[in-house]
Amino acid sequence: MIILAASTQRTTGLVIAVVVAAGFAIYVLFNLKQGRKEIGAEIELAPNRKPYYDDETLETKRLDMALAGGVAMLIIVALSLPLYWLGEPGRQKGFDEFTETVFASRGGEAYEELCAQCHGAGGVGGQAAYTVLDDQGRYIESVNWTAPALNNILYRFSINEVTHILNYGRPQSPMPAWGAPGGGPLTSQQLETIVEYLIVIQLTPEQMEEEVQAGLRESVLTEVRDQSPEVSDRELQDAYNLLFSGLGDALTEQTTIQQDAEAEVEDIEEAKTKVMDLLDDYLIELAAMNAQKYGEYLFNNPAGAGSYACARCHTAGSSWNANEILESSPSLEGLIDPEIPGSGGFGPSLIGVESQFTSAFSQSQFISVGCEANLQYGMNGVCEPSGQMPGFGHNATDLEGSMLSPEQIDAIVEYERALR
Repeated sequence: MIILAASTQRTTGLVIAVVVAAGFAIYVLFNLKQGRKEIGAEIELAPNRKPYYDDETLETKRLDMALAGGVAMLIIVALSLPLYWLGEPGRQKGFDEFTETVFASRGGEAYEELCAQCHGAGGVGGQAAYTVLDDQGRYIESVNWTAPALNNILYRFSINEVTHILNYGRPQSPMPAWGAPGGGPLTSQQLETIVEYLIVIQLTPEQMEEEVQAGLRESVLTEVRDQSPEVSDRELQDAYNLLFSGLGDALTEQTTIQQDAEAEVEDIEEAKTKVMDLLDDYLIELAAMNAQKYGEYLFNNPAGAGSYACARCHTAGSSWNANEILESSPSLEGLIDPEIPGSGGFGPSLIGVESQFTSAFSQSQFISVGCEANLQYGMNGVCEPSGQMPGFGHNATDLEGSMLSPEQIDAIVEYERALR
């Protein structure tokens, strides 16, 4: 609507310009017609030799016309300026939105060229090639690093923090410095266009809530499968039923319907919904009965390529699945450390975190808002101006909403304070 208003004003201006131009053209043509070729004596035709209006005409009819014209112009100016002034804020806002749209479009092109290969199309998350080196800089292994989703990044980092990350990159990760201050190839305006694109693709709070829940469901199912890797389908069904009544039966029914080539779409969706509802009921019960276990699932949540999880930064090797690599390549044992929950990686170790945060409440508050540049946190921590610790709680940034609920953050705190 605002852009439309701006367009209307622009159109009005163009119409006025066209009218003025047409009037000027008519004036020129009229004068050319009047200035016809001389016929006869120059004295009879020269304009400066012709007698002008007499005093009576000049001081009555001509004067009245001039005064009326002046009053008319004064009225036009008196009306036009306030109308223009009233429309100026809308025009400015419309132009700002138009500029943001242009920037976002350019940023989208830059993102697809430079960022999508790691963070996925539309910022959904992806993988990046990464080389694991030892302390001496010698090659150990090539791995796939899980690059986090960026379609929720502005809920956990401010625009200034995101710009800082783009400028200087992330140490100990595949994320390079893209900005000129960090030695990268992009100008500040190019980074600004990428940020504008990120603003456009941010999820809604409801979409993030569903992503978190989907990741928790996946974690529950994966844990049961990993605990029984070589059992039969019937034994796996019983294991799921043991975890939560009816879950194994619902999963088996879902698999049967999905494998039926003649199954209706409604039946497939109904079976899927039934499984999801049972998993959600289990998670609600788990959160109430065993918050520490619920917090463990949240700590390691795979949703959004790990962007909702704590393990991505606080468990070394989590981003590139160190345990799976050790399992598939036993010869790397001793060269690659196994994943130890909360042992520290890009972020500090959380084992013994109660010495930093003397109360669970203060720790929950810190996780909610994240680091504020150059301010102290906990007993002896100081935040860097680099967006190192994001905020996961309500309104941690300028965007309305949160990545995690207060209850979920409290469950994470309970899990972290139990790490040994």
